[in-house]
Amino acid sequence: MLEAERPDRISLAELLFLAPPHDAVGHQVRQGQVEALVRLVPLTISVNLSAAFVLAICLQGNVPGLQLAGWLGAFIAFCAARMWRIYRLRRDPAYAAARPPSIRTILPPIAILSLLWVVPVLVWFDTVPPYDQVMVILVLFGMASGASVTLSAIPPAALIYVGTVTAAGMTKATALGPLTVALLLPLFAGLLAYAIVWNARQFTGHLAATLALQEKAELITLLREFDASGSEWLWELSPDLTISRVSSGLADALGQRAADVVGRDARAMLDPLGRVSSLSTGMRTILDALRDGRPFRDVAIPALGGRAWWSLSGKPQFDAAGQLRGWRGVGSDITASRLTGHDSITVARHDLMTGLANRLLIRELLEEALLRRRSNRSGCALMLVDLDRFKLVNDTLGHEVGDELLCEVARRLKLVAAGPRVGRLGGDEFALVLTGLHSREDLAQLAEEVIRRLSAPYRIGLAELNIGATIGIAVAPVDGLTQEALTRSADLALYSAKRAGRGGFHFYAPWMAEQAAANRALESDLRSALKDGQLSLAYQPIVDSADHHVIAREALLRWTHPVRGDVPPDLFVPVIEDAGLIGQVGNWVLREACREAAAWSDGARVAVNVSSAQLAAGPLLVGHVMHALGQSGLSAERLELEVTESIFLADDSTTRATLEQLCAIGVRLVLDDFGMGYSNYACLGHGHFSKLKIDRSFTAAAALPGRKAERAIVESILTLARGLELDVTAEGIETAEQARVMAALGCGQLQGFLFGRPTIPDDLGQADRRHRGPRTNPRAA
Repeated sequence: MLEAERPDRISLAELLFLAPPHDAVGHQVRQGQVEALVRLVPLTISVNLSAAFVLAICLQGNVPGLQLAGWLGAFIAFCAARMWRIYRLRRDPAYAAARPPSIRTILPPIAILSLLWVVPVLVWFDTVPPYDQVMVILVLFGMASGASVTLSAIPPAALIYVGTVTAAGMTKATALGPLTVALLLPLFAGLLAYAIVWNARQFTGHLAATLALQEKAELITLLREFDASGSEWLWELSPDLTISRVSSGLADALGQRAADVVGRDARAMLDPLGRVSSLSTGMRTILDALRDGRPFRDVAIPALGGRAWWSLSGKPQFDAAGQLRGWRGVGSDITASRLTGHDSITVARHDLMTGLANRLLIRELLEEALLRRRSNRSGCALMLVDLDRFKLVNDTLGHEVGDELLCEVARRLKLVAAGPRVGRLGGDEFALVLTGLHSREDLAQLAEEVIRRLSAPYRIGLAELNIGATIGIAVAPVDGLTQEALTRSADLALYSAKRAGRGGFHFYAPWMAEQAAANRALESDLRSALKDGQLSLAYQPIVDSADHHVIAREALLRWTHPVRGDVPPDLFVPVIEDAGLIGQVGNWVLREACREAAAWSDGARVAVNVSSAQLAAGPLLVGHVMHALGQSGLSAERLELEVTESIFLADDSTTRATLEQLCAIGVRLVLDDFGMGYSNYACLGHGHFSKLKIDRSFTAAAALPGRKAERAIVESILTLARGLELDVTAEGIETAEQARVMAALGCGQLQGFLFGRPTIPDDLGQADRRHRGPRTNPRAA
């Protein structure tokens, strides 16, 4: 529970506003006193104004009319001014915030009101008949008695009013009777003063008790809201983020007495050296929430210089006017439970399937390692491990087998890198947080061992599976001083290793960040290019090997940037794939190629490359093809769709159904780069494809003297194609000798720079005439 700090009875000096409150509750009580008096102002003004009218009526005829009217007018003007201020305080929040009620704004008007009552006594008392004198005294003492109740919420105001009115009455009351009256009047004044103090004590005591009950209710609500009935600590902050109250448990965790903690800046307590906030995402989350007035919940932060981990939840507290009056929250020490416990804290930090640390715990472990590195200069490195060909297992054998495979990968990783610092970030990506001093040679050896272990065959049920691993490595402090920076560096290294061919590892290097920034800029420009029409198509002819007349043209994407100029395809096509724009761009290419081909006078076919991502869309791709054909008026048999052998990596029912539907509408399917990767003869036998394209590497090698192996491969491809009644195109024809050899081997179609470079549509007619026959200087095209 929170430490009790308030005395049972408020001091007289504090009650009379002679001493400031010494704690938060005292400030709330004082604010409550002011608010109570403000609420009674309309009643107080009404009673005083009514009494002034009664007295004016009684004195009428015995007091000069001009004097009486002036006094009554001043009374009315004063009361109207006070009522206007109350109205603005209630209806105008900006005014209330700029000129809030306080003891300094309350006492002067009360003094003026009491002095207005002194005027009838000191100016007119001796000139009016005894009956009117009695009436004046009765009105004065009646107002003093009433004020002892209505103004008692703020004793100084009540005492000023009662003291002034009573003193004026006593100066003239002795003229009404014997000495007994003069003796009773001081006693009456004393009783009123006692009544004022007593009423004030009753009011403040009741208000303090109400605030205490409200505080307990708010604490219970806070615990319920955070589901933290088992939390170890409770804490409170003032609006300036100084600690106002703490539980004994939190003080013990800090190694200090509760009294020594109160009054200190919470930010300095959490991060005394300013190191944690620069490394900890959780600490920045809490500090940002405190700055912005937002609640936060179950945020884990490293504490005590990284030796402990705390979980904190907090909620801002507002007064009736919507002003922040502080913070309340709960907390607990989760140092042990987050790693080895069996509660919700542990569950939230571990992957349920593999039992490894999850992304949250890996982040915390990395922050902890970076903090310790600053303290004792120990090492810290991060390895990100991505599984190769895991998607193929999931797609072909199902998610259950994939899940078992992930569990086996986790088991092997724990054997290679023992301890709780191995985690699964999600999907098929894992992480290793390495502490201690490790040289780059040690890290390289560990990476090689991880790849070797994970690449060994797996036996899952009756299936023997083979996957691999690619690793990105980042080392602190060279590659990053914070968790975010180190993770980003390791991720860039992983991406670089994937681009290099997978199955290896890369250390982070600065050029990777520069390349990533360049790719981001290129992606941004590419998205603009899609909107601004900067993309275009060029066409490379595919000719008959006998007479070299144009049979088809392959559509190739081109990008002319207003500043960059002509951007090479090998630079921007990977960006299109990484940015997830391949579907959008591919559909545009399909529509544009069909539209332009419909205007060709020679009736040549148009070949369009289709990615595996587009094929995976299934019916969507078929719909886009039909729409492009219908909108352009191009006949289906004039459209060739080229796909690579990578589609056989996921030869699922969707892909097969898509190929069948495309064949059904009359589109010709072409298998590009045949023989380079995952040639699937069974799929060729299903009759989906109309043509094969032999990769340029085989074409160039088969035309060289003495390259019997490559020529035999080409001959076998041609024999297979003839048996399946498929057309064959040889790619990469750059010399007349290559064209002659391919034609002699029986290849029916040729494509390459010898017959023309990719040409924009406006030049097609001239280009076709120019490339009817072979060129002797293909590089000039």
